[in-house]
Amino acid sequence: MNKYHIPYTSQISEYAFIAYFFILSFFPFDADIMKLFCFVIVVGCWITKMISEKRVQFAKTSLNIPIFAFLLCSMIASFHSINITYSLRTVLQDYFAYFIIFFSMVNTIHDQEQVKRMVKGMLITCGLVCAYGIYGYYTGIAVRDERFIATFEYHSRIAKYISLFLPIAVCLLFYYRNVLTRLYLIIFILVCSFSLILTMNRTSWVAIFFTMLFIGFMVQRKLLVFACICTCALLFFVLPSKFTTHVKTITQVKEFFNSEKILGDRLLCWKASVAIIRDYPLLGIGPGKRNFRDAYQLYAQKIKNMEKQLKNEMVSKQPKEIKSWKKKRDKKIARLSHAHNIFLHIWTGTGIAGFLAFLWVFITVFYTAIKSSLVQGKRYEKTLLMGITASLISLFLHGFTDSFWKKPDALFLWYIIGLLFVFIHSTQNTARSTLDTPAANV
Repeated sequence: MNKYHIPYTSQISEYAFIAYFFILSFFPFDADIMKLFCFVIVVGCWITKMISEKRVQFAKTSLNIPIFAFLLCSMIASFHSINITYSLRTVLQDYFAYFIIFFSMVNTIHDQEQVKRMVKGMLITCGLVCAYGIYGYYTGIAVRDERFIATFEYHSRIAKYISLFLPIAVCLLFYYRNVLTRLYLIIFILVCSFSLILTMNRTSWVAIFFTMLFIGFMVQRKLLVFACICTCALLFFVLPSKFTTHVKTITQVKEFFNSEKILGDRLLCWKASVAIIRDYPLLGIGPGKRNFRDAYQLYAQKIKNMEKQLKNEMVSKQPKEIKSWKKKRDKKIARLSHAHNIFLHIWTGTGIAGFLAFLWVFITVFYTAIKSSLVQGKRYEKTLLMGITASLISLFLHGFTDSFWKKPDALFLWYIIGLLFVFIHSTQNTARSTLDTPAANV
């Protein structure tokens, strides 16, 4: 039975994962029935495999304990939440979905060739999304506030999406020698890079810049670092003024805390998040964007009132320019659904225990990725692991000014993490079988 069932369940799971990724990319906030169908197939393949083998199939990974620790902390925080039902629904519908993607992948996908096909499918899908986005940008059907959004609602989300797959393509470009493959990767990199520029997302620009420096350092290609710096300098002089003006704000460090054009509502959001943590340090206010939005409205208003009172006391001592700027700042508080910082976001929702468990999960991910990429001898394995590590670094750099712990961003993240662990385990299994073969022959 195993000989017939296992290959087919693994192959069906692979196709379902690719289809699910395609639907998530082109319909990130729609097509729920199609997504659910793919999700059920993936989980069904895992269950079928366990039935065919007549045993519980749950691969041992270094992430198992950290993930369950984070889920436990999230559940406990939910029962302490200001809205228990909503928090529990967030954990069960969102958090569990992220980790089921991971566990289904590591328990049904075993072959390195499957990983390669899935990576190719993801890169092709990402390229098609960006190509459609460029068409939509110039025809006006994929633009919001004059920014590139492609199939996503906001420029920041498509920027994170691109930043997650662009580093993998750059790394694979160093591996492949086939002319057609390299041509596709070059086209993909150019299309995605141009799309990233059109998003006008400064965090993504900075994240990709440092990620390219990391890749250049890891592959010991000084030419890549030089090309990255020269390209940025060239774009600064070639791009229209609205892009270059936007770029200049990145270097205006002194203006970060004096201008809403740079940080927007983030500074107030961070202050409110710290105040929430101060009042709910152990268990937080409970997972879920609605909980944060309601708490933020209350805390932000208190902070604004306090700041306004201080400003009124000092108004006679301030120059006219500062007075006018203060008046402009006093606007209606935005209804933000996250803390615009992944660490503050997790801490406000799940408390200190959940925050530490979250750090445990991703420290383990980075440690495993970097360690495996350093010890790998084969060129493709080393290149792919390096690309995945770079993509994770890029996404976490986004985390300093944004949150990726929400759908569909977190689903894309756990796709990458799942492929990372599948690839590592398949490589280890191949190495063991190679070592065992001579002994078996003897």
